[in-house]
Order: sequence, then C-alpha cells, then structure tokens
Amino acid sequence: MAHSVRSSLAFLSAERLVMNTAYRFVYPFLPVIARGLGVPFEQAALLVSVRHFSGLATPAVSKLAGVGERQRRLIVTGIMLFIVGSAVTALTSVYVGALIGFALLGLAKPVFDVSSQSYVAARVPYERRARYLATFEFTWAGALLIGAPATGWLIASTDWRVPFIVFGVLSLAALAVTGRFIDADGPRVDQNGDHDRFTSSGRNFLLVAGLFALGSEMIIVVFGAWLENSFGLTVVALGGAAFLIGASELAGEGATFAFTDRIGKLRAVLAGLVVSGVGYALLVPASAHLGVGLAVLAIALFGFEFTIVSSIPLASELMPGSRTRYLAWMVVSMSLARGIGAAVAPILFDSFGIPGPALAALASVVVAAVVLVTGVSEETREIATSTSP
Repeated sequence: MAHSVRSSLAFLSAERLVMNTAYRFVYPFLPVIARGLGVPFEQAALLVSVRHFSGLATPAVSKLAGVGERQRRLIVTGIMLFIVGSAVTALTSVYVGALIGFALLGLAKPVFDVSSQSYVAARVPYERRARYLATFEFTWAGALLIGAPATGWLIASTDWRVPFIVFGVLSLAALAVTGRFIDADGPRVDQNGDHDRFTSSGRNFLLVAGLFALGSEMIIVVFGAWLENSFGLTVVALGGAAFLIGASELAGEGATFAFTDRIGKLRAVLAGLVVSGVGYALLVPASAHLGVGLAVLAIALFGFEFTIVSSIPLASELMPGSRTRYLAWMVVSMSLARGIGAAVAPILFDSFGIPGPALAALASVVVAAVVLVTGVSEETREIATSTSP
C-alpha cells in the first residue's frame, strides 16, 4: 500500500534535519574544528571544499544505485553513506581522516536530497509542488535555528567530534524504519526517450544554479571567521549569530511556501537573485559594524534561500522523465561552484576582508540573473504519478 505524501515528507524532513545540521554547523565552527585538528583555518576550509567536490559523484551514484528512478534505493544509499561518514569523522583526530569523513558526508547529503526531492515531486502536481518542496527545505534553516546552537553547546562541553556521533546514531535509527514511510520502488522507468534529453533551458539553468551557489558560498564559508576576527565572538556567540541567519533563511523558505506557486517559479528565482545581490552589495559598507553587518547578511541569505528553494520545483520539471538525474546534475553544478567558492573565499577574505568575497558574490548573481532571463523558460511537461497527499 502506498504511503501518504505527508507521512513520507515528515520522515524525509526529520532525517534531512539531521544531515543539514551536520552539514551546516561546520561553517560557524570551522575555526574551532581547525584548532581541534591542529591546522590553519585555510587548510580546514579545504575540508568544506572536498565535501562539495565529492558531490560531483552524485550522478554516478544515482546511475548505479537508482537507475530507472529507484528513489527508495537511493534514499537508503544516502543514509548509509552518511552513517559511515559520520563514524569516520568522529573516530579520527587527524586531518586526513577528517578529509575522508567529510568526503563521504559530502556525497551522502546530495544523494539523499535529490532522491527525496524526486520522490516528492513525482507525487505532487507541478502547480502545488513548491509548497511541498519548501516544507522539505524548512530543515535547512532548522539546522541553524535548532541544530547549530545545540551543537555549539555540545562542542563547548565536549569537543568538535561528539556531534558526529550523535548524527550517526540518529541516522541509524532512521535507516531502520525507512520502509515504514517510503514506498517500495516500482518497475524500472525507461530513460531513453526524448524526455530524457537536456533542453537549452535545462543546460542554462545548471549554469544559473552554479552561479548563485558560488555567490552564497563566497560569504557563508568565511562568515564565522569574520565574526570571530572582527568582533571577537565566542563559540556560543557564534551559535547565536547562526540562529539569526537561520531565521532569515526560514523567512526565505516561508516566502517560497507562500508565493512561488502563485507568481511562477522562474519569476521567483529572479526575484531571489535580485534580493541576494542587493545584500551582497550592502555588505561591503556594512562589514565594519556588527549589528548592521548581520542585518545585511540576513537580507542576502534570505534572497539566496528564496532563490534556491524556488529553483527546485522549477528544476524538477525541466527534465520530468528523469528528475533524479537532472537534480543530480544540478548538484554537480552547485557542488563544483561551492567547492571553488570554499577554496577561493578564504584567500579573498585574507586579502580584502569580507568585502572581497562580497563583491565576488555580487558578480556571480548578476551573471546568473542575465543567464536566467535570456536562456531559461518555464515549461510544464508534467508526467508525475498521482498519489494522494
């Protein structure tokens, strides 16, 4: 018997909250992790870069484990990779071990994400899809609002490795009950038809996704160092700053839930690019003031979150006959861009402070907006299966 979309969405969202917390707490606490490993901040930032680059293997994993839109198999694969990555990271105290663990975590999350998004998209009509996928994306902000402050307290009480033990145990529990919430995979879907071919809009949107991901990464990878170096924030205070940023992202996800289906997915993505670009531009003069700087950063991240969450339902219909494959290639584009951003942003930060990454981020979203307007059209070629919510 098919499970309801709402029960499946609740399960997927709970596990994604765990994965997102493991993913996101690293940013504000990257200086702490660097000290724990005994390496410079720039070298610790490469952990983030490797984590992003490992996402480039998502299409290969999707092809091996989930060929024919086998979404539950991919969901299970993502959870298993995450458990192993958490264990490897928690049990090591040397840089090379952490590098391996971060690489596994970096592959686990996009595999889980794209299979979960595809699972939901296949069961919800396009005109209502943004609401359901926005609900799934609430876990991104929740990771900062709930996970980061709790993780900050845990690190302050123990050390940086303990949270990974908690993440692994929670995911092991989720793996044990997956079959109770996720439908079994049906017959293999033929992916050799015309609907499996990349359109010009599909190719161009992969570039757009990479550009706006690059812009965000330029800022987010250095904001912990900016707050610590410029304003002397403690570990616990960094968790509080993360809470503020998470609130702005929650607002972006809420705006997607409320407006994206109404105004159209493409228009929503463009609006998000404009808002985030304004935030990046204002961060340059505001960077010397803690309160104003955080407020401007919140605006930029609100715009980015509205952009990326609105982009998922749009992307889910650009190649509807092979959603998982297209979303996996979107992960490749964003992972490559984020990996570049994670490597370059600390260099710009060391040379120019936060204005350096901010101006680079602004340039990225301007180009993304131009490509979106000139090269992407919103097409509805829905072939989704019908399942009662």
